[in-house]
Amino acid sequence: MNNSILIYGFTILVSTMLIAMGIYFLKNQQRNALRIQQITGFNAVTRLRELLSHVQQHRGISNGLLNGDTSLTARLTPLTAKVSNNIARINLEFKASVFDEQLQPLSRWTSITEHWSRLSIKTEQLTSANNLQQHNKLILNILYFIDDIAERHQIYKIVDAQGESVRHMWLELLFTAENIGQIRAIGTGVAAAEKCTSVERIRLNYLCHSLQQSLEDGIMLENSEQIRQLLQVVVQQITITVPSITAEEFFNLASACVEQILQEFDKQLQQFEQDIMPKNANLAACSD
Repeated sequence: MNNSILIYGFTILVSTMLIAMGIYFLKNQQRNALRIQQITGFNAVTRLRELLSHVQQHRGISNGLLNGDTSLTARLTPLTAKVSNNIARINLEFKASVFDEQLQPLSRWTSITEHWSRLSIKTEQLTSANNLQQHNKLILNILYFIDDIAERHQIYKIVDAQGESVRHMWLELLFTAENIGQIRAIGTGVAAAEKCTSVERIRLNYLCHSLQQSLEDGIMLENSEQIRQLLQVVVQQITITVPSITAEEFFNLASACVEQILQEFDKQLQQFEQDIMPKNANLAACSD
């Protein structure tokens, strides 16, 4: 009888240990799979961020060109090539794994690539207003796609030191950069045309007010002086009867501000990627 009890107890103990080990290995596999998925998502977001930056630059330069500054033609051609190369590289590296139908419906990415294909061909044939409208729509679609990828690849499960998801921080930085990008595009066109219409003045005032609000709300920047300088230039040299700054000068000033925001985004991206990379030290060996 005692032996039966011992055997029964031993069987229960072994079974419990095996179940516990099974649960441990299953959870470990799930954690590793999640980290691989997140790293893949990080890589895709990095490429999409590059695409975003080049399309935003293309909008500003093309608007200056359409408003009469033909010297900007030399800058537009290589930018057009950069955007097309970005898209080709994304298609080559990620379409099969990242944009798989099971993870992310291809409709938004298809919309982005087809929109760019049409826009790149006819940019110089558009009116300034239509050019801005088309670029703004394309850029908004890219921003939403970045958000899609980060969500589908569970990057938003990563939290900061305060336990907050990175989502709010990322979107705030990207949409602030887009705010400045629109200021850059409109301001470059105004400087090229050497006049500021009432519609452009209203739009610039709205964008600058929104940007000022972002600064007051404490957007994550070590130094906002450059952006404040941009706001002053818009008031003093752009939204006046006869703009007193060249299209290229204004484009370059605003570009420095856009890059400052995007570099902060890159910094956050790299930090969170590094946070999960050490935990993946054994994954490369496992996948080889």
